[in-house]
Amino acid sequence: MAKRLRHLLLTTTEDPANVKSWSGIPYQLRAALERQVDRITVFGPSRPSRAPLDVVKRLWYGGHPPRYPLALTAATLKQNARELKQEIARVDPDAILSISSAPIAALHDAGRPVFLFSDAPYQAWHEAYEGTISRPVQLAAFVAQEASLVRRIEGSCFGSEWAVREAERLYADPLQDPDELRERLHVTPLGANWIPQGTRELLLQRVEERLDKPLALLYVGKDWERKGGPLAVEVTRLLNAAGHKTHLHVVGCRPSLPPETVPYVTVHGLLYQDDAAQSAQLAKLFEGCHFLIVPTTAECFGIVFAEAQAFALPPIARAVHALPTVVEDGVSGLLIDPSAPASAYVERILALRADPTAYRQMALRARERYETLLNWDKTAEELIRLMSTAVTNFGSNSNSN
Repeated sequence: MAKRLRHLLLTTTEDPANVKSWSGIPYQLRAALERQVDRITVFGPSRPSRAPLDVVKRLWYGGHPPRYPLALTAATLKQNARELKQEIARVDPDAILSISSAPIAALHDAGRPVFLFSDAPYQAWHEAYEGTISRPVQLAAFVAQEASLVRRIEGSCFGSEWAVREAERLYADPLQDPDELRERLHVTPLGANWIPQGTRELLLQRVEERLDKPLALLYVGKDWERKGGPLAVEVTRLLNAAGHKTHLHVVGCRPSLPPETVPYVTVHGLLYQDDAAQSAQLAKLFEGCHFLIVPTTAECFGIVFAEAQAFALPPIARAVHALPTVVEDGVSGLLIDPSAPASAYVERILALRADPTAYRQMALRARERYETLLNWDKTAEELIRLMSTAVTNFGSNSNSN
């Protein structure tokens, strides 16, 4: 029987007290863990080391974001590990959980189980968003350090099956049994950060109300091109051209659109969830639209897809990277082949539009997927289970860190 995890040291370079830090992920995970563990100690390393040579290199390479980030220098990673070991000695936790690998990349001999939590391996993240973000000069060195870390700590928890497969590919060691690495890798999906305030019954009532209204699609995203905004507009245009009155609501950005889209596209811009009026407006869109359509070309998780399902709003997206874990195609939403044209989206939307029972069932399954998988309490519960088992077994594994 696993021991109960009573004291967890949570470390991160983000701010887990700030709901806007890294899309609210550290904030929500910390809150969920605090609901289930007796004591949580939160520790953030001090600001990155500003060793003179590293500062000069940062200026030399330039870029925005910097091509030579100080957060990835050897001096900073060693500083993180040194400070963390001091904190471990001070508070004596049962286990350590790090959000991202930077706080623990250079950590050795922690004396208790260490776990990593992230959406995806660092190199997989860069490969997924190739062309939209610059590669750090230290990428290869940091990836090698992260690989060594994952092979020696008790567990690495990633947000999707895709991310775990990438970890197996990137972290494989010819001198290590592949099964040993697989045993250390776990799928722990991220949760919805913004959820409906009403009851489940009220949400399902909103689903019924949608069925009698003209088709409405919702796009939410800041990166218009990468998130597939132009394709969402084209899908809406084709639906209208086929005689199916359809309106697209755009949230998160203000793209420049041709004048002919005005009759069927409304651009709302940024709607902030911490503003009462804007939050209510956003909730009304999530409750009133028939589908979330964000046909993104790259996605290492996609919190908005979890949030849509919390609202019983079926998502539509390309079947890329982590999304097959987040959305169950044909069950809780629609995943379309990445190379498929807009007409393929139209075909599947109209098939559901013509079958209210199937749409109603999909909306219900979307909500159930949120309830059973895509919420932070479930994520915390699984992390605690894994760490409790590691605490119980710690010391018997000769390869422990």
